[in-house]
Amino acid sequence: MAELFIEIFTEELPAIPLLKNLSNIKENWKKILKDNYLESHFDFFYTPRRLSFIHKDFALKQPDTKVESYGPPLAIAYDSNNNPTKAMQSFLQKNNITKDMVKTATKDNKEVLFYEKEVKGIESSKLLESMVITLLHSLHFGKSMRWGDCKDSFIRPIRNICIMLDNKNIPCNAYNIQGNNLIFAHRQAKDTNGEQKSHYATSIESYLDFLAQNGVILDQDRRKGLILQEIKELENKHNIKVEIDTDLLQEIVAITEYPHAMLGIFDEKFLKIPKEMIITSMKENQRYFAVYKDSNLFHGFVVVSNSFGGDFSLITKGNEKVLRARLEDAMFFYTQDIDSKMQFGSLDSISFMEGAGSLADKILREQNMANSLIALLNTKQIECSENEKALVIQALKYAKCDLLSQSVGEFPELQGIMGSYFAKDCGKEVEVCLAIREQYLPNGIQATLPSSKISALVNMANKLDTIFTLFNINKIPSGSKDPFALRRQAAAILKIAHQFGFDLSIKEICNLASKDYSNAKQDSLIDFMMERIYGIFPGVNPSIVRCVLLMGFGITQSFDKTLALASYFESVDIKSVIGTFKRVANILDNANLTKDITLNTTLFEESEAKLYNNLMAYINNKKTEITNHTLDSESYLAQIESLFSLKDDLDSVFDNVLIMTDNVELKQNRIGLITLVFKAFMEFGDMREIAV
Repeated sequence: MAELFIEIFTEELPAIPLLKNLSNIKENWKKILKDNYLESHFDFFYTPRRLSFIHKDFALKQPDTKVESYGPPLAIAYDSNNNPTKAMQSFLQKNNITKDMVKTATKDNKEVLFYEKEVKGIESSKLLESMVITLLHSLHFGKSMRWGDCKDSFIRPIRNICIMLDNKNIPCNAYNIQGNNLIFAHRQAKDTNGEQKSHYATSIESYLDFLAQNGVILDQDRRKGLILQEIKELENKHNIKVEIDTDLLQEIVAITEYPHAMLGIFDEKFLKIPKEMIITSMKENQRYFAVYKDSNLFHGFVVVSNSFGGDFSLITKGNEKVLRARLEDAMFFYTQDIDSKMQFGSLDSISFMEGAGSLADKILREQNMANSLIALLNTKQIECSENEKALVIQALKYAKCDLLSQSVGEFPELQGIMGSYFAKDCGKEVEVCLAIREQYLPNGIQATLPSSKISALVNMANKLDTIFTLFNINKIPSGSKDPFALRRQAAAILKIAHQFGFDLSIKEICNLASKDYSNAKQDSLIDFMMERIYGIFPGVNPSIVRCVLLMGFGITQSFDKTLALASYFESVDIKSVIGTFKRVANILDNANLTKDITLNTTLFEESEAKLYNNLMAYINNKKTEITNHTLDSESYLAQIESLFSLKDDLDSVFDNVLIMTDNVELKQNRIGLITLVFKAFMEFGDMREIAV
């Protein structure tokens, strides 16, 4: 065993593609190690200019292995005169061996030709060059580039490939470079000639020491810790609170080799514009952290430099100057938009989608959708008042206005948010302003949902129209392709409906498309929406989700019952449950489940009577629970635990009573009892669908 370190030295790597591919880089290297029988633990580090792999214990050669090769059965390998056939000759040729080197072995109860040879392991030094080149070719960051005369491409030019095994350099010829063990310092670390410092590494220790002494913190976790530590010091010194955006923090870690956090200040006059414009200017354009004081946005920011020494005050002033210019633009755009009083122009001029009209047309469809949705909710005793309906329609009327504003033109990620400010300035109701702000939520897998009923209805109307319209013009997601994020929007609709207790079935929701979206096929819409529920419960056994969905419950019930069943099955032997309901499935067909059941309790044997009495006790207790408690996943779980306590009684009936007896009266009575029990289970799902 020996030490191995590899450094891929490049021009500055763009942070976002790098961060997205970190797991791929490590997994690809693990696979390459495995494929070459050289698996070992390693640490992976990255900076803007280097990808480094460090192995403390790496095998100097592959292990010796035995390769086994099985050939045709003897009956095929030899003819009736015991002469080799073409099948045997093919086996010999394939393995490059002679007849006397062949043995026999038993495989699948047949005696077959067998050959075993020992393969000597290859020295690691002879494999590492091709392994590293394979790794580089396996990495895909989206866009790539070529440089000089190099025919291979990479996300940024590669300047050196250093491979050091057992303190010896392994040459690597790739990407038009001759790799060597020359290591470069931070760009600002200069030697006596004013050139960037470099060093010929001889070991992992010398490699790490040189970087540490010359402005490169190789370990990304250490860089992250240093940034957070310095931010904490700034907070304590200036009595401020820095908003730590985790994505931004990761990005800054990826673009710095020697981070240093500093506090910058901007003119307080800019605090008059919406804080989202200020924060977006800082985060998206300049990679600054926002600062708060006394719970209010402070006229300051934290910038993290990648400077190794020097006058940090000059760096701070430079960043203040750049931010001031951006905030001046933001203030100008916002002031102009406020003066416009939401009269930004006609949405007729903006096409929503080819074949789907303009944004003005979409707004009309959304308002019609909201009316239909509210009418449906009212039929389900989920009341929406006339005032609520009027607020929803008004919010939809103004929801897209800000798309024509200068502010959203400059900050497109603030659409909806800016609209809420413009609506507030024009004196619109608080509920309308909030609904405009929240119309696009959630904007991520775990993102926040709308916070009010009005917002929820506006949001759902918007998303339902988008899905139905695109299905109507046959722009349906297929495979992994979903360019309009319809899957995410459908999942959001279901989550919002659950949060606000809109207990509509998926079929009822999809029926809303029948009037104005005649080309959208109902079956396709229903299947599309159904599939999203599996994605909402990624850790749940899919058969549990399916058993609930088959019952056609409303969304609220479907979510809560799925969660309750999943929780219950985590604590029991699911195979035992499956066994019981397989026996039920063998007795019942769907016709039994639709019939009225009348039982003659005088015909019960002891096990049947016990099952029936416990079932009646469960039903009576459940009625009390429904009367006294709000039904949710917790109360459903309590019901399920009580219901499944009948399983032993059900098994006892199967074990002690002949269900399919020749006595017709007894047979019907016993099937009726099993049916009655199963109907109780069907209030949660079709348990016959449960599978491991």
